[in-house]
Amino acid sequence: MAGRKTSVSFDEETLEILARRAEEDGLDRSAYLARLVRRDDHRRRLAADSATLNAAGHTPDRASAVTAALIAQRRTAS
Repeated sequence: MAGRKTSVSFDEETLEILARRAEEDGLDRSAYLARLVRRDDHRRRLAADSATLNAAGHTPDRASAVTAALIAQRRTAS
């Protein structure tokens, strides 16, 4: 994975969880953390988009359909 090297400190329990989860997914710890950060960013953007749609008067069902379409579009683009 290309990127800028940074340093992050975790307690031992968190490091063990990180190592275990990364191994379960067949990734190294850095790649696993990067994936978590990207996933969290996507969730936050989708939540903001849903809130915007709701504020604009779209029904929750319509907002859910648009959000599902955005998720599907993002998955096919990856």
